[in-house]
Formats: sequence, C-alpha cells, structure tokens
Amino acid sequence: MTRFLIIGVVIYLVSFGAMVLSQNRIIYPFDPTEITPENAGEPRLTAKQLHSPDGENLVVWVAAPKKSKPVIVYFHGNAGNLALRTQRFNRMLDRGYGVVALAYRGSSGSSGSPSESALRADSRTLVKALPDLLGPQPQKLVYYGESLGSAVAVQLAAIHPPTGMVLEAPFASIDAMARQRMPVFPTFLGLHEHWNTLDTMPKITVPLLVMHGTMDPVVPYDQGLAVFEAAASKRKVWRGVKGGGHVGHWDVAGQKAIYRFIDSL
Repeated sequence: MTRFLIIGVVIYLVSFGAMVLSQNRIIYPFDPTEITPENAGEPRLTAKQLHSPDGENLVVWVAAPKKSKPVIVYFHGNAGNLALRTQRFNRMLDRGYGVVALAYRGSSGSSGSPSESALRADSRTLVKALPDLLGPQPQKLVYYGESLGSAVAVQLAAIHPPTGMVLEAPFASIDAMARQRMPVFPTFLGLHEHWNTLDTMPKITVPLLVMHGTMDPVVPYDQGLAVFEAAASKRKVWRGVKGGGHVGHWDVAGQKAIYRFIDSL
C-alpha cells in the first residue's frame, strides 16, 4: 500500500508540475499563421505593424470609420487568429464602423511570446498609437473583447476608458477557471497568469454590454454574470443566451443586440 501511495503522490506532483510549466500554452494556444486581410476575404482592412517598446512587431488590422461612426478596438479570444474573425469584421465595416484588431504576440504573424504583462502592455501601446494607425482620433471608441479578449479589454478600460465596451463570454479570472477545471490541484500555488477581471470590474464605469451563453462549456455562465454585476457602469446591458455555448453570439439576434448597443452610444 505504501508503494502505491508513493507512486500516486509522484504522479500527482508530476501532473501538477506539468500543468504549471505548460500554463502559457494552455492559456495562449494561438495560431501564428499570418494571413493578409485580402486573402482572408476583407480587402477593406489593411495590415499594419505596431512596434512594442520591448522590440516586438505586432500585426494590426485597421480600417477607418465612416463619418461620425465609432471605431471598434477588437481583442480576440485564444482560438485561431485574426483571419478566423473576418466575417465579424465584414459586418462591422458594412455598418460603417472602423476596426482596429490587434494580433497578440505569437498570433497571426506577430512576434514574441504572450503573457499577461505583455498583452496588457501591448493593448496600452495600441491605444496610444491609434492616431498613427487611423489618422485623427475618432470621437467614439468601443472595446470589444471575446473570451480571453474580454480580460484584455477590461484591464485596458480601467486605465484608458472607451466610449463603451462589449464583452463576449467573459471569465472571472484565470484562477477561477483553473479551480473549476482542475479542482484536484492547488492551482493558486502555481499560476503566474491571473487576468483578474472580476476584481477590476468595479473600476469600469463606461456603458457595457455583456453576452454569455447559459450552456457555455468553456466559461461558466455564472462567471459572466458575476463580471456583469460587478461593473460600476450606470448603463449596462446583460444578454444571456438560453442554450447558447461559448460561440454563436453573432447570429441575427446577437448582431442586432450588438449594433443596437453600439449605435446608442
């Protein structure tokens, strides 16, 4: 029995150590493939380069807005790359919105390795570079964050508030996600990535739309609801999608809700 106990403990510790060492690959499984906007099916977008202070070259897809229309600063989730979001960008441009979509480090042709500190710094660099990327600063900026991108958008909004913000399937924190997915491990001992959205939401005062599927298999529905309730925004809209999963928020009804919110800002 003692031998089996020792073997079990060793397997447990090795498994926990592997989780700690591979957490960046788990959190940031980006597709590094660089595809031009034109090849992705949206020639109205232009791929530009953003240079980070620490020497990385980041890809940004950019299109200026039509007169008096807002610019959507888009932060994508951790699946795929920018090209995977082309259809969304099509719809935004059709409505006259401008688009600025950042490819994270290690995604879509951007150099470097992703981490919370790096992505947060890159989002701040992006906002400061908007006049260079777009020309004169637009009157309205809307941050759009999907899944992982919701965490990036929230941290940025706490420092550089936009006109409004849309969050799709936001999570409370990496710690909360780890406890939910790996309850047998003391994940709090090994995590160096945190993305604590829930604790930041009391600093968010801008108009807010949050969307979450009730059957989301990736981010629990109650985490999205907790993020929404914690926001200090005087105007905030909750859209719980009954039976909805982690994706699918861009169906006809979802698009109408998104456009209605953005156009009301």
